[in-house]
Amino acid sequence: MPAAPAPGPGPGRPLVDEPGATPAPAGEWAIETQGLTKAYRGGRRAVDGLDLAVPRGSVFGFLGPNGCGKTTTIRMLMGLIEPTAGRARVLGQPMPAAGRRVLPRVGALIEGPALYGFLSGRDNLRRFDAADPAADPRTREARVGRALERVGLAAAAGKKARAYSLGMKQRLGLAAALLRPRELLVLDEPTNGLDPRACGRSGPWSASWRRTARPSFSPPTSSTKSSRSAPMPR
Repeated sequence: MPAAPAPGPGPGRPLVDEPGATPAPAGEWAIETQGLTKAYRGGRRAVDGLDLAVPRGSVFGFLGPNGCGKTTTIRMLMGLIEPTAGRARVLGQPMPAAGRRVLPRVGALIEGPALYGFLSGRDNLRRFDAADPAADPRTREARVGRALERVGLAAAAGKKARAYSLGMKQRLGLAAALLRPRELLVLDEPTNGLDPRACGRSGPWSASWRRTARPSFSPPTSSTKSSRSAPMPR
C-alpha cells in the first residue's frame, strides 16, 4: 500500500512529472495534482499524497500494480469522487468544483464502457453524440462513421452491443471517447480485452492525437507502451 508521500513541490512552484524534466510555463499543464489523497473507512488510503503534472500535448502512461489507486486517481480527476486531501486541476481548472466547465472538454473511458446492449454499435454512438450539447446533429453520421473506422468496428456497426465480445465493447467505448476532438483524452486501461491486432490499431490514433497537441492520460495494461510514464507512489 502507499507509504508516506515523497516531498512534493511547494506552493506556487510548478509541478514536474519526472526527474530532470523542465517545468512547463504556467497554464501549460493538462493535469496537476498536489498531495492528492483518498482515504476510506478504517483509514485505508487508496491514493496517498500524489504529486503529478501532465503537460499539454503529451501522451502520458500512468503505471502501477492492480489496486494501487490508478482508477481512484482518475475518478478524482474527473470529479466522480472527492479527494480526502490535496488538490487537483484539470485543464487549468480546480476539480471537482469546475466539473461542469471541464468535462465537456474531456473524452474519457473509465472502468470499461457503459453501453446500451439493445442498441447497435452505431446507435450507441449516435446516442452518445446526441447527449453532447455542443455536437452538431448535421454532421453526426460522419462523426460516428469516422469513430467506428478508427477503432476497426465499421463492419460490426449494425450488430447489437450485447452480442459484442469484450474487446469489441472496449473498442466501442474508445470510439465514444473519440467522437469529437477534445482537449484531453483520459483512458482507463484502454487495451483491456483487446487482442494484439486491435492493440496495434491504438498506436496510429494515439500518435495522431499527440501531433494535434491534445494530451492523453492513461493507465496502460501490461502490453501497452507509452511515450512517458509515472509510477504510483508506494
